[in-house]
Amino acid sequence: MPRRARIQQRVTKTMFDYYLSGASLRLVETVIYASLWIVIGCFIAAIFRRMLGAEQVRRIFADQTRFGLLAGWLIGMLLPVCSLGVIPIVREMNRCGVKRGTIVAFGLTAPLFNPMSVLYGLTLSDPIAILSFSICALLIVSAVGGVWNWVSTAQQEHTASETVPSVGSKRSIALFYTAARELVGPSLIYILIGIGGSIALAILLPKGQLQHEVDHDNFWAPIQIAFIATPIYSTPLLAMSQIGGMFQHGNSIGAAFSLLILGAGANIGLLAWIGKTYGFHRLAVFYLVLMTLTVGLAFVVNKPLYPEGVVPAGHTHAFDVYTHPFDSEASNYAASTLRRGQEFWAANEFGGTYLLAILIVMGTATSLLDRQKVETWLMAESNSKSNLEREVPSWALGLVTVTGLVVASVVGCFLYYPEPKELFRDLSVVNTEAVLCSRNGNWEAADKWIRYCDDLSRRLEVGVYLRTGSVGEFQSTKAKIYRERLDDLKMIVDTKDKANAAEVAMEVSQAYQRLHASFTDEP
Repeated sequence: MPRRARIQQRVTKTMFDYYLSGASLRLVETVIYASLWIVIGCFIAAIFRRMLGAEQVRRIFADQTRFGLLAGWLIGMLLPVCSLGVIPIVREMNRCGVKRGTIVAFGLTAPLFNPMSVLYGLTLSDPIAILSFSICALLIVSAVGGVWNWVSTAQQEHTASETVPSVGSKRSIALFYTAARELVGPSLIYILIGIGGSIALAILLPKGQLQHEVDHDNFWAPIQIAFIATPIYSTPLLAMSQIGGMFQHGNSIGAAFSLLILGAGANIGLLAWIGKTYGFHRLAVFYLVLMTLTVGLAFVVNKPLYPEGVVPAGHTHAFDVYTHPFDSEASNYAASTLRRGQEFWAANEFGGTYLLAILIVMGTATSLLDRQKVETWLMAESNSKSNLEREVPSWALGLVTVTGLVVASVVGCFLYYPEPKELFRDLSVVNTEAVLCSRNGNWEAADKWIRYCDDLSRRLEVGVYLRTGSVGEFQSTKAKIYRERLDDLKMIVDTKDKANAAEVAMEVSQAYQRLHASFTDEP
């Protein structure tokens, strides 16, 4: 083979490895991020079907009143789901005959706000900013929902069959059966479309491509982020973390708003379901209205909500997770993908992927059964009833279950945001790794540990806020300074500036010591 042909072959193989490895790593990260939220969404859909029933679902969402859009917005803010996890729920709402505008309002709001993400956001930026974002989100979903009801003038027929089993163990069986079947049914197709869109964008955008797109001085930042936000996948917590970072770094507030509404609130999978269910011409109207309102309000809030006294950083690493994970000049992509995937799993896996795998296995196994026979058996009256079995109204079961989900999300807040002494056990180790790797020129590992330090420092503030109701100004300042030093170190790592690495790493170490002392009163 000629030398030129061999060189071309090696280049082609290298580029193939570059794109394949980047897509594989982003796929692993997205599945780990989304798994628990998707499982919760499937179970909420199952609760609607097996605990509440179609009529009760319509009543909960105020289907016969003028407050359907408001109900969709409020309920959406209480349930812990993401833009992928909301897909099974909106499918079930549509089956129950809920008004289409209410479905849209719920589908856009549920991924934006939940108790965990709101608490996170309140400590990362000015509370008035989060309140303003919430009000703007209400305006958007109300307008979009109203337009949707207007373009969908046909009267919806409430033809959903009775799906709530009689009293007894069959209700519990039906709940797990329905959640599992929902996951491996049509919902899975739309979830995969959403994941695929996010991965496609990630491998097309070179690493670091978005670091300067959201500068405060960039007038077009809200529009630029709006156009790239829809394909990405972001959990509510991740979006809030990025928005908080944009406030603290003096980035464009309008771009932060576009990211929240179009990044966390919508994805291609949800849009594909809307187009397939209601028609792609209506989808075009829906998306045009959504995009116009989001960008318009982004420009409205851009200057009024800009934090005072913040010196713009001129760049941000908030969007690095949406670009390619590797430099195009790097090598040995496969080994890096395996190592980073394992590290990401160890740091971010809280049981969600196991639950997702179990549900997929259950759904696949039950799909082999005759669905009509299973439904007949579930809905049949039991001949023998235990004395422990009591008839409980479906609305009571549904209310208790949904309330339990909300309570569980609040409890999850205290677990995810531990008290300072417990969190510092992890942060101390991670900070040490970040400093040592930076000093030794281990740039890839340093990049990972720096990001973990930043995340843990934010969770530190949230944990204090949860337990005391406030974070001291002195503590908040030390946390901010620590993250600023981390950002300086991140720039050193990105540029592989070994000459200044030791000095900046020492500044990070000193900032961490002051942060630790401010929260624990210990030197």
